[in-house]
Amino acid sequence: MRTTTLRFADSFDANSCNNSRGAAFFVRAMNSEGFQTVVREQKNRVYSYAAMMLRNQAEAQDVVQESMVRLWQNQSKVDQSGAPMWLKRTAHNLCIDRIRRRKVRAEVGTEKLEATSIDTSPGPDRVAESDRLGLEIEQALGKLSEQDRSVLILREVQERPYAEIAEMLELPMGTLKARLHRAREQLRKTLIRAGVRP
Repeated sequence: MRTTTLRFADSFDANSCNNSRGAAFFVRAMNSEGFQTVVREQKNRVYSYAAMMLRNQAEAQDVVQESMVRLWQNQSKVDQSGAPMWLKRTAHNLCIDRIRRRKVRAEVGTEKLEATSIDTSPGPDRVAESDRLGLEIEQALGKLSEQDRSVLILREVQERPYAEIAEMLELPMGTLKARLHRAREQLRKTLIRAGVRP
């Protein structure tokens, strides 16, 4: 399969273009092998994030697919080393768009939100307790704003570094830490009200 990079290379004439910026673009462009590598490495992480943000497995799968399609469409503009962050930011934005569309639809009474349970059971001896705890946490996360939920999932569930989260969400570090603190406190209070001791 011929890649975007190869098609660019076919029309690239090194003698007529000594522009270093053009040459840098030529080197940076992600080919189909690079795209496949990024997809393999990131698809589960993107799905996990989308599933927790949207609380709906089918919508999360749609977000993953749409994110991958957009990455494919933009592969000639995205550096392979920057592709994972580009993909995560795209998935985050798609999740926020879906959450906002839900709110608009809910306001006019045309949509009921579907909450799907994510399996969080640690083992057969504690299945009932774990299922209850998982459901309480999922419901508590659902009560957070999308901004607070996203920082909490990225930091506490996916254990991403502060710098990566700040870059992905385009937040100053101080704002990120304040938002994370607020989200933790809100989650803790919600769980306590539900009878769960965090």
